Amino acid sequence: MYEIKTEKFNGPLDLLLQLIEKQKLEITEITLSQVTDQYIQYLEGMENKQADELADFLVIAARLLLLKSKALLPYLEQEEELDDLEKQLKMYKEFIDASKKIQELIGQKRFTFSRQKPIARTEIEFSPPQELKVHNLKESLLIILRRLDPLVKLPRQMMEKTVSLQQTIFDIQKYLKTKGKMGFNQIMTDSKSKTEVIVNFLALLELVKQRHLKLKQTKNFEDIIIEKI
Repeated sequence: MYEIKTEKFNGPLDLLLQLIEKQKLEITEITLSQVTDQYIQYLEGMENKQADELADFLVIAARLLLLKSKALLPYLEQEEELDDLEKQLKMYKEFIDASKKIQELIGQKRFTFSRQKPIARTEIEFSPPQELKVHNLKESLLIILRRLDPLVKLPRQMMEKTVSLQQTIFDIQKYLKTKGKMGFNQIMTDSKSKTEVIVNFLALLELVKQRHLKLKQTKNFEDIIIEKI
């Protein structure tokens, strides 16, 4: 497996992914552009390129990109998290049921087992055309990487402060519990960045959807009054 060298990590790429997924290393401390640049240099210096090694890199790089996007986004949709958790629990139950069945068979002192029925194939297989070569995958990867916008290093004070949708919802509810009502223009004016404007707006939509707020406007283009139900 190809090894990378950065300020925070030296070692195989798959080990980097394991450390990040086990939360022993922060994904925000790893510069993915540096990882991809090093791998491009590694590819260009290879004489015999292996398709499986390139495919491994694409899988790990895609997983790292997903983890970093989740770390940088203000929030994750709760429904998606619950759906993912439900799938994991169903899979876990299947393993538990299978382990109990195996334990029962071992208790009967049976150490050879025949297949009862064909294993259902649920995975989707990709059979590449015969004319597809390693250099085709390499060129496709290089084209995609070159099209990506360069990463801009943000000042540390911007990185340290994140805007949470859940916290914004809580703050709005707390304010309305005390004051009773507030103006839409007030919320937008108090926002210190475009991100806060977006998160504040999403928080209002969510509270209206859950029927915690009601909105009033006496005339067109006047301020929208937000009241607690």
